[in-house]
Amino acid sequence: MVGETAVTLNHCAKQTCLPLRAFSLLLLVPLICLLLGGSGLLIHQARQIMSDGSHTYGQYKATESFLARTSKVYDQLWLLASVRDSKHDAAAWDRCCKELQALAMENQRLGQSIKPHLASLNRLKAIRLQEREISAKLLQSQDQANLLLSQSRLELLEKEAESALQSLSKLTKDLLVGGDAAQELSAILKKQIVDAQFMENCVLLMLLITLSYLAALIALGLAQVVRPLEAIRGYVGQLGTGVKLPSLVPSRVKVIAEIGETLENLGIYLGQATVASEKMESERSQFKRMSLYDGLTGLYNRRAFDQLLDKLWQAARDQQTPLGIVMMDVDKFKVYNDSLGHQAGDTCLREVAKAVAKAVRGNDVAARYGGEEFVVILPDTDQSQALACAERIRTSVERVKLPHPGSPTGPYVTISLGVTSELVDGAGQALDLVHHADAALYLSKENGRNRATLFDASTTSKTS
Repeated sequence: MVGETAVTLNHCAKQTCLPLRAFSLLLLVPLICLLLGGSGLLIHQARQIMSDGSHTYGQYKATESFLARTSKVYDQLWLLASVRDSKHDAAAWDRCCKELQALAMENQRLGQSIKPHLASLNRLKAIRLQEREISAKLLQSQDQANLLLSQSRLELLEKEAESALQSLSKLTKDLLVGGDAAQELSAILKKQIVDAQFMENCVLLMLLITLSYLAALIALGLAQVVRPLEAIRGYVGQLGTGVKLPSLVPSRVKVIAEIGETLENLGIYLGQATVASEKMESERSQFKRMSLYDGLTGLYNRRAFDQLLDKLWQAARDQQTPLGIVMMDVDKFKVYNDSLGHQAGDTCLREVAKAVAKAVRGNDVAARYGGEEFVVILPDTDQSQALACAERIRTSVERVKLPHPGSPTGPYVTISLGVTSELVDGAGQALDLVHHADAALYLSKENGRNRATLFDASTTSKTS
């Protein structure tokens, strides 16, 4: 099932890439199109408004200058035409007419209006000059008849001037037509200002739509992609740890939803597998202990002793250090068993094992060799140290004071020990030490039991 789940997860992971890319493109393409289209339209409209505004502003400035000149000519004309005793001479009239003709050349429509009134303007010019001359003669003449005649001529000239002024009034109206053009340009500029404000509102609206779209994209991505994936990551991180698995965030993206369902199934399976694995580990530890330790005494068994002896032999040979062995046997254990029963015999072996374990050092290896026989491996221990260790073990067992009615050595359970220690140089084998310790144990039994005997290759023995 684990293999099938892994294959499913791999398949889902491979299929996740394409839908997520398609989902991203589906969200981003409309946004990009909106931004590009809207930006292009707004830029074009903005440039058009700027171009039209610049052109209109130029026309407006030109019209404003033209109107200023027209107003000046208008003022001069009315000053010359409306005042009979004006002090302006013919040169002033000529300058005003030339300026009027220049304006007519600049503005075709104004020129068409000025041409029909030039004759009236010239007639008015002549009338005002004649009135000026007659007025000057009246001031100098004392003749009553000449005064009456001059006044009569002035009245006639004034009537003609009134007719010419009516024509001039029409001309002045045509001169002020440029003001309407200025008003039109002003209206155009106002419209362009309104268009510019509209474009500004469009830009703000587009920005608002874009931000809303982005906010919706971010919210959708967080809700349907990011948060479910973060939940899946946390879920995967705690799979198989034994910790309570967090709940997954639901997603409408099909591939992510499939991954979530697969992970939930995997979590259930791994939870069951973890329980089974812990049980198997516990059983394996028990089996390992049973394979290495003696079930009755709790010491290493014969199989573990053989393995550890080989290992310590190799270490002593590599380091050129001595290795010691102490073999021991419970004195007259068969008699003890026969007289007190097998249960008492098992209790005796357990107590002896406790005494042996209590007497040895931390790096020594104590094991049950078989039956009532025990053995201790003494790493980096010379003969004197090995013999001292054996004596500690013998004394420790004797202090337990287990009653032994059939013992030839005393009222309590005792042990006999054989001791050997040799410098491992690679010439012999590990079993040689066991044979030597066993031989020394035989001598301890021959010499009265309840004693430790050190092996001597020359068949001599030393007791303590």
